[in-house]
Amino acid sequence: MKNLIFVATIFAAQPALAFDRMLLNDCLTSFENLAELIDPGNTDTPRRLRSIRATFEGWCEIKGDSPGFEDATFDRLSWRTDDTALWTQEGIPPMGLELRITGLDPDTMQNSAPSNRPPVSIEGTIRQDPAAGQLIVEHASMENDAGDSMTASAVFERVFLSSPSMMQVSAGSAAFKAGLVSMTLDGTYENPFGFNVSVEVDGDENVLQAEAFQGISRLPTGVVNDAARAELMAFAGDLPGPVGTLEVGLASERGLGLMQVGMSMYNSFASVLNDDAEVELDVLFDGVTISADWSPRDTQAD
Repeated sequence: MKNLIFVATIFAAQPALAFDRMLLNDCLTSFENLAELIDPGNTDTPRRLRSIRATFEGWCEIKGDSPGFEDATFDRLSWRTDDTALWTQEGIPPMGLELRITGLDPDTMQNSAPSNRPPVSIEGTIRQDPAAGQLIVEHASMENDAGDSMTASAVFERVFLSSPSMMQVSAGSAAFKAGLVSMTLDGTYENPFGFNVSVEVDGDENVLQAEAFQGISRLPTGVVNDAARAELMAFAGDLPGPVGTLEVGLASERGLGLMQVGMSMYNSFASVLNDDAEVELDVLFDGVTISADWSPRDTQAD
């Protein structure tokens, strides 16, 4: 619990972020620049631009099923930025971004058969602190009307976005510093957020529990202490329909390099399935500590 409080303090200390009131030209230019970056020369871009509007509240907005977005998997997507001119005029990320998406279908997200799971909404706020060289996920959340929700915050170090050349440097130097995840589950729906889970359990909770127990047991002792491991095991024991709130905090003493993570995961993917997994995880999680707290809700009172 002490590490959870430490990680939470990092985010509480961050100053509040102001956002620009988005005008239609800001919305069109920001979308066009992004489209050109990820899909240059797409002939659908001009048609899509005609479906983008600026709301009275100062947000950019796209509605699903609008011309150019007929295949969209959302009902509504909205965004606004801070220091928008950095992106619209200079082509570098703005100082902050706030995003809202409503009406996401968990079945589409998971590429699964139709179910009765309610739609998911996503909100997120990201900003950069150039002086500290940090990229901060102040808040990211997923939730539905059934009472399931997940929130996350994170800090990444050695991130410099002041120019295209510095962004290239940051791709190799960026490192995860700390993160906090909280997940509250109602227990009504398995995988309520539509994550594309690769473990096929076909309703057999014992298989899912075994996979979870195995993964938790392989976490190195230096990464997770006995108390945190017990909390994770208790959560795993309530799968596949846990009811309550799980909080997990991660902190890296030296900063966990994103390139290090990518290469380590690539090199050790096969080994995590056998008895050498703990050795590989020791390398991957060197200097990382994980804290956890599972608070099950007493369903007898419902």
